[in-house]
Amino acid sequence: MTCTTQAADQAHQSLLDLEAQALDDADRRFYASYLLGHLSLISTETGEDGEALSKRLEQALDEAFAVDRLSDQDKLGIRSLWHEISADIGRGL
Repeated sequence: MTCTTQAADQAHQSLLDLEAQALDDADRRFYASYLLGHLSLISTETGEDGEALSKRLEQALDEAFAVDRLSDQDKLGIRSLWHEISADIGRGL
């Protein structure tokens, strides 16, 4: 298993856990679900390490935010959650 795959798997599991635990916080559940979709799409791309995965996810969010009709609060919440998750997994293990 590559570092990128391991980082993606850890991030994916963290987001699934968070989504399941955030029953009383619809915003946090939405942020986790949004990130899960993007993570699933980019985790199939190759990269050298967890930091490459994090950078690619940041790029994917930039691209999506340019066309998605999300509120500024949602965009901030999604980015904050990703920073939290990527810090938890060590951004490159």
